Amino acid sequence: MLIYKYVPVARFFSNFKFRFTPAEDLNDPMELVPDIRLRDPAAYARDITSRNIESAYFRLLLSNPDLSPEEAWARIAAAAEQLERQFDPIATVKKIYETFMRTTNKNVGVLSLSEDPCSAPMWAHYADEYKGLAIGLDTSSEFFQPKPEEPRVCGQLMNVVYTDTSPVVYVEPGKLDIPKEVFFTKARSWEYEKEWRIIKYLPQASEIVDGPEGKKICLFDVPPAAVKEVIFGSKISADVLEQVEQALQARAPHVLRKRITPVPGDGLRVVDC
Repeated sequence: MLIYKYVPVARFFSNFKFRFTPAEDLNDPMELVPDIRLRDPAAYARDITSRNIESAYFRLLLSNPDLSPEEAWARIAAAAEQLERQFDPIATVKKIYETFMRTTNKNVGVLSLSEDPCSAPMWAHYADEYKGLAIGLDTSSEFFQPKPEEPRVCGQLMNVVYTDTSPVVYVEPGKLDIPKEVFFTKARSWEYEKEWRIIKYLPQASEIVDGPEGKKICLFDVPPAAVKEVIFGSKISADVLEQVEQALQARAPHVLRKRITPVPGDGLRVVDC
């Protein structure tokens, strides 16, 4: 099976690397935004106090040597009970969400692809109004296989599920288990993209370069053998065609060259060059 990456420029062929994009730079601000909930807010509050009550007790004794152990414990227990009553689950969820987003933006990158090489909106939006191209990749390539050293859910090609219901993440005391659905779910309004995606652990990038506004651009090597065809946009320039042809001759002469062509009454069609 082939999967396609629409690109506006031919930069990929200068180095055979793809950028994996962190959540904050994706074009949909609702992507990778889970609905985080506390499974049992009261139990969560009790767990927080129980994990800290003993150390607080000893600190109180050390700072107040005239205080009896019984009185110290009574004070700490009363304080713990008050904290549990004042526990704010909404504020806690907000903090957990902010931590999740900071961690995700720093560590997780997304490569978005499509199973449809003949999508008019995709050619218009992601391939510079038919002046770009679509790169056809073999899904059986090692590029789409998880590596032993990669974190869970990274490295595996999966199709995106389209739903208007955000993935729910239930948080238990001391545990935040993020289901893979968080990374492979989009709103139904994006369904036309027929997207597949793969996520990578950004610190393992092949190359990290400085981007605009101080951002880091994380690039991952793509084996030339993974590229099976290139579909040129119907408005691509002769200069870009020549640039791509030289790169293919040098590193991937096996790649098939094709072109997207509008067919009156029949939409778009891929034809051989």
